[in-house]
Amino acid sequence: MRRFTVDEMLIAFELEQMLYDYIEELDLGGSKDAGRFYTEDGAFVTPGGSFVGPAAIQAFYDKRNENVAKYQKNGQRTGRHTFLNVRCHIHDADNATLLFTNVNYAAEGPAPATGLVGPSAVADCSMKYRRQADGSWLFTEFKPSQALLGEDDFMKLMLSMANK
Repeated sequence: MRRFTVDEMLIAFELEQMLYDYIEELDLGGSKDAGRFYTEDGAFVTPGGSFVGPAAIQAFYDKRNENVAKYQKNGQRTGRHTFLNVRCHIHDADNATLLFTNVNYAAEGPAPATGLVGPSAVADCSMKYRRQADGSWLFTEFKPSQALLGEDDFMKLMLSMANK
C-alpha cells in the first residue's frame, strides 16, 4: 500500500480539486474558459489528434459548442462528468499525474434533460500536471482513452468527426 507524506497529501488534494474545477467549467460553465487550465505546451490528446496550448484547446471546446448548437435539440446539451478510481502519482515536487475513470452522462436539451439510458461514455484518463513558478498547478496533458461508448448519437458523431 502506498503511503503519502503530509506534503504529498496536500498536492494530491490540490490536483484533485483542480480536476473538479476544470470539470465544473465543462459541465456548468459551458467550456467558455477551459483553455486556462493548461500550460502553454499543454496538450489535450483525443482520438483525432492533439490540441496543444490553451488557445488550441479552447478552440476545440468552442468548435464543440458550435456543434452542440447545430446538432442538439434546442441547441443545448446537458452533461455531467463523474470520476472513479482517482489515483495520484507524484513524480517530484513539481510534476504529478492523476489516473482516473471518467463516466460521462449526457443528453440533448437543457436540464433536466430526459431520456438518459446510461452513460454516454466511459474513459480511462491520464491527467499530467506541472507546478508553475507561482506555486499553482496547470495541466500539461489530458489523455482520455475510451473504454466504453454508450448509445449517444452526438458523442458518436463527435468521435467520427475527430477521426477525419
